Amino acid sequence: MESGENVDAFISHSSANRSVASKLEKSLEAAGLQVWLDDSEITLGVLLGKELQDSIRASRVLILLWSSHAASSRWVRSEWLTAFHLNRYIVPCALDDTFLPQCLQGDTFLRIRQVTEPIVDSLLRAVREAPGSSNPLAPVMRPESSEVNAAGYQIAAGQKALLEQLGEREFTKAEQLQVLVSDAVEKTLKVWPYQPLIVNLAGYNLKNAYMLKHWDAIQAGRAPDDPLLAQAEEKFFDTLAIDPTDPSALNGLGSILMFRRDLDAAEFFVLAALAQAERLNIDYPEARADLDLIHQFKSP
Repeated sequence: MESGENVDAFISHSSANRSVASKLEKSLEAAGLQVWLDDSEITLGVLLGKELQDSIRASRVLILLWSSHAASSRWVRSEWLTAFHLNRYIVPCALDDTFLPQCLQGDTFLRIRQVTEPIVDSLLRAVREAPGSSNPLAPVMRPESSEVNAAGYQIAAGQKALLEQLGEREFTKAEQLQVLVSDAVEKTLKVWPYQPLIVNLAGYNLKNAYMLKHWDAIQAGRAPDDPLLAQAEEKFFDTLAIDPTDPSALNGLGSILMFRRDLDAAEFFVLAALAQAERLNIDYPEARADLDLIHQFKSP
């Protein structure tokens, strides 16, 4: 199926699960569905290019083939998040016992161990009966205590002060603040390793460490690759698996993708952050500034 056409389903999968994905594609098309099978993880160097966004937008449903490999694939995670923010319905299919993203765990899902006729019939029915909107999200179970909120506020305040020092090119002061904030993040993560607020701030801490390390190269538009980027991206993905509407995590992911030169993906997620902030009636000047910067980098 050519991208850009209106199709019934987009199959998101890890390259390790390509065989299952191909069998499902053939079976669904033989039953009369129009299907787009994604090969971006294999063929593309960027995460979420314009063609891939258009393919998901042109699809009525995203079939999510979830597995241990998919759970660690940045392509698969970006695709289901994209489908959600494009208001597309996600049909989760579990290929092994790996837990689905927490926000999708309230959905009915198919267990697929082999591609059999009953499995294909169930998937056909799920695609044909899917609503024309994104999935209702599972409740976010995070009763944050006053202690968690206080620790998060302190870390966020330190990160804001650090960025102000960076903007004024006070690098020594910024480095001193980074040491203090990193120590606070490390201690807080030991106490509350699963709290989304803390995990998200840990992502920003890694991003700030990257910015301090490569400031001059970033200002010259030559942001280098660095393991810090992958580590920060992982924190933001973890946060969004719990609540894909979190504006801060969406913008954090977008800023990391900007540094990784995945500019179409960066623009998509920063725009999603701004849309969610508007929904919550929150002013988000940092996201607007990131969007302006992305547009500068995209300008010829």
